[in-house]
Amino acid sequence: MDSATIEMPSLGRPFSLGMLYDCRSDQLIPGVTLWNHDALNADVESKSQENTSFELIASDSISDKSSALNISASLKASFFGGLVSVGGSATYINDTKSSSHNARVTLKYSRTTRFDQLTMNHLGTQNMTYPEVFDKGTATHVVTGILYGAQAFFIFDREVSTSENIQDIQGNLQVMIKKIPSITIEGEGKLVMTDKEKESVSKFNCTFHGDFALERNPVTFEDAINTYANLPKLLGQKEEKAVPAKVWLYPLSKLDNRAAKLVREISNNLISKAENILQQMTDVNMQCNDLMRHPAAEIFPDIKRKIRHFREYCEQFTLVLQKQLAQTLPSIRGGGMEEAALVNILAGKDRSPFAKLHVEGYLGTKRQEMDIVSSYLKVLANVKVLPSENELNQVVTDPMVEFIVCFNFTSLNEEETYLSDLTNWLPILENLESKVYQPKTVTPWFKNTDIIRKARVYLRAFQEFTQANASREDTQYIISCTSDKKNPGVSIYLYEVGGLVSDCFLPPGKPSPPVIVSLSNDMVKLSLKPSDLGEEFLVGYSIEYRKQEEENWKTHRTENKDQEVNLTGLQANKTYQVRYSSMSKAGLSRASDNTVVKTLPASPPEIIKCTSESTYLHLLWREPKVIGEGATITEYNIAYKEGEHDNPTWLETRTGKKTENWVIEGLKPKTSYAIRVQAICGDHGTSAPSDEIEALTSDAQSSNIKYQLLKYSKLLTEGKPSVYELKTELSDSGYRKYRLGKENLSKTKKVILLVGATGTGKTTLINGIANYILGVDWKDDFRFKLIHEVTDKTQAHSQTSLVTAYEMNHATGYNIPYSLTLIDTPGFGDTRGIEQDKKVTEAIHAFFAGDHAIDQIDAVCFVVQAALARLTPTQKYIFSSVFSIFGKDIKDNILILINFSDGERPPVLEAIKTADIPCTQDSNGDPIHYKFNNSALFANNESSNVSFSEMFWTMGAHSMKTFFTYLNTTQSKSLRLTKEVLQERKRLEVTLQALQPQIKAGLVKLDAIRKTQASLKQNQDLMKANKDFEYEINVTVPVQEEVPHGLFITNCQQCHFTCHDNCAYADDKDKIHCSAMSNGNCTVCPNHCIWNVHFNQKYKWKYVNRKEKRTYEDLKKKFEEARGEVMTTEKMFQELNNEYTTVKEAVLTLISGSSKSLKRLHEIALVPNPLSTTEYIDLMIQSEEQEAKPGYKERIQSLKDVRLDAEIIEKIENGEELLPEKMLKYARIAGKTMSLFQKAENVLNSPLSKVCMAGEL
Repeated sequence: MDSATIEMPSLGRPFSLGMLYDCRSDQLIPGVTLWNHDALNADVESKSQENTSFELIASDSISDKSSALNISASLKASFFGGLVSVGGSATYINDTKSSSHNARVTLKYSRTTRFDQLTMNHLGTQNMTYPEVFDKGTATHVVTGILYGAQAFFIFDREVSTSENIQDIQGNLQVMIKKIPSITIEGEGKLVMTDKEKESVSKFNCTFHGDFALERNPVTFEDAINTYANLPKLLGQKEEKAVPAKVWLYPLSKLDNRAAKLVREISNNLISKAENILQQMTDVNMQCNDLMRHPAAEIFPDIKRKIRHFREYCEQFTLVLQKQLAQTLPSIRGGGMEEAALVNILAGKDRSPFAKLHVEGYLGTKRQEMDIVSSYLKVLANVKVLPSENELNQVVTDPMVEFIVCFNFTSLNEEETYLSDLTNWLPILENLESKVYQPKTVTPWFKNTDIIRKARVYLRAFQEFTQANASREDTQYIISCTSDKKNPGVSIYLYEVGGLVSDCFLPPGKPSPPVIVSLSNDMVKLSLKPSDLGEEFLVGYSIEYRKQEEENWKTHRTENKDQEVNLTGLQANKTYQVRYSSMSKAGLSRASDNTVVKTLPASPPEIIKCTSESTYLHLLWREPKVIGEGATITEYNIAYKEGEHDNPTWLETRTGKKTENWVIEGLKPKTSYAIRVQAICGDHGTSAPSDEIEALTSDAQSSNIKYQLLKYSKLLTEGKPSVYELKTELSDSGYRKYRLGKENLSKTKKVILLVGATGTGKTTLINGIANYILGVDWKDDFRFKLIHEVTDKTQAHSQTSLVTAYEMNHATGYNIPYSLTLIDTPGFGDTRGIEQDKKVTEAIHAFFAGDHAIDQIDAVCFVVQAALARLTPTQKYIFSSVFSIFGKDIKDNILILINFSDGERPPVLEAIKTADIPCTQDSNGDPIHYKFNNSALFANNESSNVSFSEMFWTMGAHSMKTFFTYLNTTQSKSLRLTKEVLQERKRLEVTLQALQPQIKAGLVKLDAIRKTQASLKQNQDLMKANKDFEYEINVTVPVQEEVPHGLFITNCQQCHFTCHDNCAYADDKDKIHCSAMSNGNCTVCPNHCIWNVHFNQKYKWKYVNRKEKRTYEDLKKKFEEARGEVMTTEKMFQELNNEYTTVKEAVLTLISGSSKSLKRLHEIALVPNPLSTTEYIDLMIQSEEQEAKPGYKERIQSLKDVRLDAEIIEKIENGEELLPEKMLKYARIAGKTMSLFQKAENVLNSPLSKVCMAGEL
């Protein structure tokens, strides 16, 4: 061992040739030498040995640094023990990273210059000046060779953020540093780098360790490049500034046996073990630095304090180990001790609490604790932290703060047994012997499953609580660290007015969504279910609600823990969002999820009356007081049940439409029923049910009304069954009305109007209705007739002569719960033609217009025959005529009653749909209709054919029941609009009667102008000679035409004009009420005379065309007398034009009135005008011509008259001129009239002119 020459790096130590060295302690021995100065320098051999190299070092471990410095294992051991003090570039070995978050790469620069060595002239014994050195035993070797040069280490560090990968950064760092030796320098030290490279290197920090004397150490990457480039120059021009880089040591024992020897070297495995321990401590120091910069340690000083203490204990441990190595290594090398001593030292460290297992375990545990604390702080990022108890007390005692909710880490500042163990072990580290560290089993709070589960609950509860109450000014939310062994880990403290109320306060958790228990139009009953968390701290609830379309919430708070709450003051038919929070002293919980609830569309109806019969109950109720926006009541639901309130079975029926009365049928006599009503608002839902009422049906014996009436009825025909005429009272009500029974003011009244074509069976249907209402059964041996008209009329004529009302006042035993008025009308469309239909319309008008007339209608029932497969023009006319009577508001009350039905789908339905008749449709798209067959009404109920007749009877009874049930739900309609339609239609009819004569007068006057002009032109020579001549013209003259008996008219005595044909007023004193009058004057006659010069006479005025001969002198004289001046030809034409203008103005006035009437009828009438289409009337004329039934010629003439009215109406509606005014441009001078009259001649040849001129109007 002693005979080998040793080669080692100088490590910045001041080696020189001939210097003595002790390898046992790796120490230089200065001042003692074998040669004097002159002898030593005399024969030194020196030779050049230039070499330059560089190396990248990516590791920061002791092993890699030692390798970079070429330190041997033995020298490394001495370094570990502190025996070797390094200098110059070797200080690099002491530069370690302070944080694991640093990326580090080192660039090593190495330069050798020359090699100096001693020669044999020095090593010969005889050449030694001081041989007595051998006897002292202080040195083992002598320096015989030195390699000079210099080294430099550029350490580049870059801090790595948490979002970056340290290996990627390390790789990029190496790439850039590797470029340093090759980077070129352009003038004045400007670097050539890309922008990306510059951005990358700007984050580098540089530390320099070297053997060069620098004016300023490099700090940045750019500094390092400049320094690196200048290093060769720093050795001097002759490289005289080079320092020893490596030395060679020669054993003194080879020169003299008396010299001290190096007995043994330390085993490499022991050196490696010692290195591992020291490297571990280095890493511990770095980790402690990292942990002290951890966010949790920065916030809570107690955490940082514990880590700092731990680091200090580890540093003390390192010093103890180094001290032991310094004492042991020289003795082992010199042979004074065995290696076992070193083995024991290293083994003892493994048995101490500083062993790797314990140290790493503690660091891992602390990191885990801090990560958990940091994660909690991150969740509570917006909450203020008061890490010390002193800071906390300052806030608690603040008089402006009422409540403090503190999230408290209760275990962070507790003493830790491991740190106490380290403290206790430090004094005995040098004397461990066989002692082994036995750690105590302690489970940290964050590794306790129960504690961490509780901590999570507290964390979430505190977070939600702070968020829910962020706006509260009387409460502060803080995080602190106070030791509390009763509540390990985490707890929440509640302070109130400076005092601790609870050290384990658990804020109420988010409750479950509210459950709807019940609701009404303005109230919702909620069931609340709070969270189990913090339930003991509840004091009430805060309920929030808002309309779905609104942003702001309204709040309702309770001051108790009741879990059923009524939310009132809501609006009907509105959708609300509802949520709530549990309420504690310090604030609210997080709000529950929203529950969406829609209030009922209406308040409950109120039953105001219930009339009982033996088998049915008649209910009346009020419409709900509150109906929500957008909701409309479409029908009602009636629920009823038999017996007491504890009977759970409710039966239900619906009204089918909006009506505030209903009959519950099919009940048991003398039975108690509970009843309630709900309003149904279509898709919007239903109201809450009304309050229940109880009603008792009456005794069955009260249903004998038919037998009571039978006693007073008149036998018409005896048979099986016998037929009786009901005894009715003819009422003096201003119209013909028959009354059955006394008026019952306690019952509602229903009015139906029956209209239809002749032969549809209205009369028989009314009789069938009477029998149904009075409860007549099939097996009864009697039948009733409500209508019995003795007449010799054929079926071609209507059996009903007048509009007649039949009033059936309700009595006990009726099959309907109301009084009923049936209005029977004469049939339309009989063989008497359109004139008769006009009379029917006039009769209905008179009926409704009377002072004591009925002012409401519940149903307009159009009676039709089932077999009618399509509508003929006449039948379409009948439909239109009937519907033209009524206003638009009656449409929903129009019903189709189909007679002569056999139970199958009647063909007439398709005919009505095809004809587009205006009436309400059912769910199938059919008009609302009811089918009847009254053939069994008076049929023999004891004949062989009884089963067939009984079937029709049963079918009819079922239809009657369905019909009257529906009628009970209909909304009564006022006849105000219908009366206005009738008045407006009469006004139009009167105006049209006056228009035709006026149009004729205008055309005749135009003809007179034409013929006069022609005559004047032909006789110009005679006119110049002032001679007379004759010419012929057409004139209109009034003639009297006798009117039929019973027909009333209105004639103007001054104008000789019939202003109203077929007037309703016979007495001249009533003519002011005639349809032709307005504001006391006639609107029809040419001079609009006052009403009292109009009379009802036995004739009416007609205007006919006649030809008269006139002379020029008579014409001239007439105009001169009228004007009082001599007339020229031009002035004569002007007078003719003035006469035409007067007629035109009268026509225009009538047209204006007609236009207003038509416009108003379009606004209010169900059918504005049934006779407004000439093609429609042409089809009726064609039909009459083809059938040629008796009286058809008279009917055709009536239709032609009506067609003329229709043509006028069409022209008025289309805005066309009725007189040829636009074609006549009257000239003011005679010379321009020729061409005008030629145009007038074309006008006179028009179809309308020919019709007017040809016949009498």
